[in-house]
Amino acid sequence: MGRSSNPYFKFKQFTVWHDRSSLRVCTEACLLGAYASVDGVKKGLDIGTGTGVLALMLAQRNENLHIDAIEIEQSSAEQAQENVSQSPFAERIQVYKTALQNWKKEKGYDFIISNPPFFENHLLSTNEIKNQALHAESLSLVELANSVASLLQKKGRFVVLLPPFETQKMTELLQGKGLWPVQQLQIFQREEKALFRLITTFQWHNKPLQIEKLTIHEGDGKYSEGFRTLLKDYYLIF
Repeated sequence: MGRSSNPYFKFKQFTVWHDRSSLRVCTEACLLGAYASVDGVKKGLDIGTGTGVLALMLAQRNENLHIDAIEIEQSSAEQAQENVSQSPFAERIQVYKTALQNWKKEKGYDFIISNPPFFENHLLSTNEIKNQALHAESLSLVELANSVASLLQKKGRFVVLLPPFETQKMTELLQGKGLWPVQQLQIFQREEKALFRLITTFQWHNKPLQIEKLTIHEGDGKYSEGFRTLLKDYYLIF
C-alpha cells in the first residue's frame, strides 16, 4: 500500500480520510494497529493519533476498549474526530486536540500505543504541520518515555513503532524507569532489505524478549503471506 495518494483509505469496517492530516495512512501504521495486542485491556491511550487510524483498528478488535486519542496538530485532530464519528466505534473513542506534555491524567491506562515522530536533529521541512508529525521537536523520545511511565498501569503495556536506532534509545529510556521490552516484531520491506521498523511491546516486569520477523513483500512484489494474515481483517484486497 505504501502511502495512499487518495484522499481516503477504505478499510473493511471503516474509512479513514487523510487529505487534511499531517500524515497519511501508511503501511507501517497499519501493521502497528493490526499487530498490537489488545486482549483484555479496557482503557487505552493513542499518542499522536493523526488520522485516528490506530484507535479505529484497535477498537475493531476489542469491543470493550475505550480509547483517548490525542493529537497536537489542529487539522489532523479535526479529521481524526470526523473519521471516528463516522465509524462504528464512535462511542468508544474520544479525540482530544492537545500535546502529550499537557495531558494531565492520573495513571490509569492499561494500554498505550504510539507511532511517534522520530527524526531528531534532522533538517526540517518548510511545512510546519509535517514537521510536527515527523520530527521529534514537538515530542522527544525522552518526553514520550516519561509520559508513558507516568500514565501506564502496573499491569499495562505500551506498544510503539520506531526505526532500529530509535527503538534502542527508547528501550534504554524505558528500562531506566522499570519498563522492559517483552515482545518485538521486526519489519523488513523485502527479505534482502535491511531492518526497516520495529514494533516493541513494553511491560513493567522483565522477562525474555520474544522476537518475530515480518517481511512485507515477497521477491515478486506481492504481499507476503504473513502480511496478508495480519491485515486480512482490515484490508479490502485480502
